[in-house]
Amino acid sequence: MRPLSRLALLLAAATVWAAPAAHAQLAEGGARILALGRAGAALGGEAWGHANPAAWASLDQTRAALQASQAFGLSELRLGALSAALPTPLATVAVHARTYGFSERRETRVLVGAGRPLPLSVTRRLDVGLAVGVETASTEGYDHHTALLVHAGVQGDVLPGLRAGLAARNLLGLGLDDTADLRRSASTVPGVTVGVAYAPSDRATLVLDADQDLDFGLSVRAGAEVVPVEALALRAGVSTMPVRFTTGLGVRASSLRADLAVESHETLGLTPAVGLEIRL
Repeated sequence: MRPLSRLALLLAAATVWAAPAAHAQLAEGGARILALGRAGAALGGEAWGHANPAAWASLDQTRAALQASQAFGLSELRLGALSAALPTPLATVAVHARTYGFSERRETRVLVGAGRPLPLSVTRRLDVGLAVGVETASTEGYDHHTALLVHAGVQGDVLPGLRAGLAARNLLGLGLDDTADLRRSASTVPGVTVGVAYAPSDRATLVLDADQDLDFGLSVRAGAEVVPVEALALRAGVSTMPVRFTTGLGVRASSLRADLAVESHETLGLTPAVGLEIRL
């Protein structure tokens, strides 16, 4: 690659990574969550566990999922990820890996985690989850930076059909000084999300999250999912900081589910994402 072309690509990537709420530009965590405006802190039974690791606790069968996205249509901002979760008598154990970027600038993350229910009474329980891992950010010609990651979360039913969730990400980053922001990737900035999910019926779900990290303002996220027939789910959402509108669908056939999502950023354009999940 010619030096000028390489410089142009690095500048384009840096512009995206330095944008407000840059960590949220990574379209990860499953195409379903993306289509719901990135709101999912209170959604249980998810193989990804990205919005909240406590989501693993309510899984009753093994799941494996793949996702690919391309932020704003730029191949330099392509993301690929996989996640797998296995219920056991003690807890649901999960592994996750993703890579993001291009040859001159790449972020790679590997996580392992677990989620399990904690009984509160005969009829009530609290789902808890924890994930730990590492993320390496490398820029050609510069030093690599590796960050240790710790995410934790809880979920629980408040009322029939109403579920609440709380998740904290990158907890180890709370002890770093201000100079750490110059070295670590934006996706490792500490933050917290609170959310609710309301299911008025088994064919409709409404979600609402409030997300706050240490670098940027409060992001409010909302989404809706409607299942007109058993094999089809329609989704839409919106979020702030920055303003984004999302839409998508999911198609299920037997043990397979395919998801498609498109996110529209207020200034940077469209981000498509696709996902495939198998239940074993």
